[in-house]
Amino acid sequence: MKLTTATLVTTSVFAFSAVSGTAAVIASTNFDGRVVSPANTATNLGWTTNGVSDPGNLAAFQWGGAAQPLFNTSLLVQNLFVPGLNVGNAGNDDTRSWTTTVALTVLTGYSVTLESVSFDYWAINGSQAQNVLRNSDFIVTLFSPAMAVLGEVSTSDVLNGGTPGAGTPVPMTFSSAIALSEPGTYSLRIRGGDIDNDETGNHTGIDNLSINGTVVPEPSAFGLLGLGLLSLAARRRRI
Repeated sequence: MKLTTATLVTTSVFAFSAVSGTAAVIASTNFDGRVVSPANTATNLGWTTNGVSDPGNLAAFQWGGAAQPLFNTSLLVQNLFVPGLNVGNAGNDDTRSWTTTVALTVLTGYSVTLESVSFDYWAINGSQAQNVLRNSDFIVTLFSPAMAVLGEVSTSDVLNGGTPGAGTPVPMTFSSAIALSEPGTYSLRIRGGDIDNDETGNHTGIDNLSINGTVVPEPSAFGLLGLGLLSLAARRRRI
């Protein structure tokens, strides 16, 4: 079947829209090769992004605000995000957890909706994988550019350790999808550690962080795609 220029443009735009409107990874990093500078900040994260700008560095803070240095003394922890905070062993003390915040700025020409966050939990003993089971709690909170809470999801007593060498997948899905439609930068805060005050000692690390949802190019982006295809078709006719 011979495709006309109009058919080519219409078909291509429809396919592009269908693919882009499905579930997608908005931003992700596996922390491999990350660099610590300063002591509480992971840089050189090699983010993969879709519809948002590069989130940049991730800094760790003890719950309450103090900067929390990251472990950086072995190959294992150099490929993870592990604040050097011994959660547990401190009674009812909320400071036995850490936070880090991912900056999410939607690019012009895109509509982005946040649905879930996932990562792997690693129990770390010093700078090595924990050889006994340890639990950790996590809370993920999304703030608007004006720092209003838009959504929060939590999970408790996730187990890892005992068999060193693999993280425990932690899927965290918001109760409803959240459209990132306000101008400015959203803040996605991840809190990890002994939030429930029931741990006996552990360092909580994460790996393979993935922020997920839908990404749809706006009509202006479709228009640019269509013009590009028309130009290509016209050029092919001249050849």
